[in-house]
Amino acid sequence: MLDVKVFLNDKLLRKTTLAKNRITVGRSEHNDIVLSDPLVSRLHAVIEKRGGRYLLEDHSTNGTYLDTVRVEDVQPMEDECDVGIYPFTLRFNVFSDEVTKPLIESSPSEKMEEPEFMPPEADLRNLHFGLLVGEDPLMHRLYKTIERVADSSASVLIRGESGTGKELVARAIHSLSPRRSAPFVALDCAAIPDSLIESELFGFEKGAFTGASALKKGWFEQAQGGTIFLDEIGELSISAQAKLLRFLQDKSFSHLGGTRVLVSDIRLITATNKDLEEAIRTGQFRSDLYFRLHVVQIELPPLRDRKGDIPLLIDHVLSKIEREHKLSQRPIPTPKAIEKLRTYHWPGNVRQLENTLYNAFITTSPPHLIDDKDLEIRADIDTPSKSFDEINRQLLIETLKGCNWDTAKAANVLKVSRGSIYYKCKKLGINIKQLSKP
Repeated sequence: MLDVKVFLNDKLLRKTTLAKNRITVGRSEHNDIVLSDPLVSRLHAVIEKRGGRYLLEDHSTNGTYLDTVRVEDVQPMEDECDVGIYPFTLRFNVFSDEVTKPLIESSPSEKMEEPEFMPPEADLRNLHFGLLVGEDPLMHRLYKTIERVADSSASVLIRGESGTGKELVARAIHSLSPRRSAPFVALDCAAIPDSLIESELFGFEKGAFTGASALKKGWFEQAQGGTIFLDEIGELSISAQAKLLRFLQDKSFSHLGGTRVLVSDIRLITATNKDLEEAIRTGQFRSDLYFRLHVVQIELPPLRDRKGDIPLLIDHVLSKIEREHKLSQRPIPTPKAIEKLRTYHWPGNVRQLENTLYNAFITTSPPHLIDDKDLEIRADIDTPSKSFDEINRQLLIETLKGCNWDTAKAANVLKVSRGSIYYKCKKLGINIKQLSKP
């Protein structure tokens, strides 16, 4: 049983005792402990009793701190400890008594208006939208859709422009689903050469081909019981589509070079920014595979249709920069910078906004203040006639330039592997050596 005291700026807001084996903390009213602040994620943290000890698990965007140390994955809690969820501090004391004490308010004047704690018998949902930032009605509609489809095992096709957060939606669905304790595997179909797609997805036996020195399990096997997310599904070749379709028919497969039939219980989520219907008409995408993938469809809104979320996204990205670079002070945008970011229509969506802020942080001196003149937003990628590849090419060049053409730094900024940077450069015709010449 946990005695909980909630502080804001050292002021005691409320306290209670909870006798539950699983306690959720976050901004959503569905949580046991509700913290109403935009910097708190909808589901920020989970406290769960396992083997006689309480464990703290971080689910947030901005971080959870246990006695001033940031929580990585899951951390055991001492009998007396402080949990920091900015701007709140939660003080916990563990008791052996199994009876829940009544709620005690610190004083009538300190009572908060929102429901403070859900009763133990409430039907709690594990709402995990911490990585999806936005309060626009379009985003709230998206959150409800995610919640509705999460319990199902139906295939989901996520559609939206490049940079709208398709992988984040896939992760949110997985986090809400009964499969959340099993693996989540994300693969970029465009980054896997057609000759390797079968061995990557299904694995291979020793000696299956030159260089196959040992058995290797494929991603479908490694994700057993969990979720596979295939991004840029429209980039798969016709032959690769046929192999995927055969697997989806009964979830069975064999290792490359093997004869034993294996079965993998996975949920498939795919994403694309391509017009698959047009690809079917031109013979570039199989209609039978399309209908297998298109059981549930989710459309993501472009950033230009929810500009009211831009200030929240700016705060979210700058908080990430502060954490990742261990800054003593978070970068602050000037009012002119915020206005410039707010009025731009962002053809590259949230990813372009994030890259622009990272670029400004890297190139600005001093780095803690970002002015409108520090924001390099290329107007030449506004043209609607430009393809997504052209937009992505320009964004990648801008990121590399901001990182002084250091591919490792660019990979860290874009949250991808260094190999993906090289692959994208080759695919988009970017010659780093030539462009980096003075």
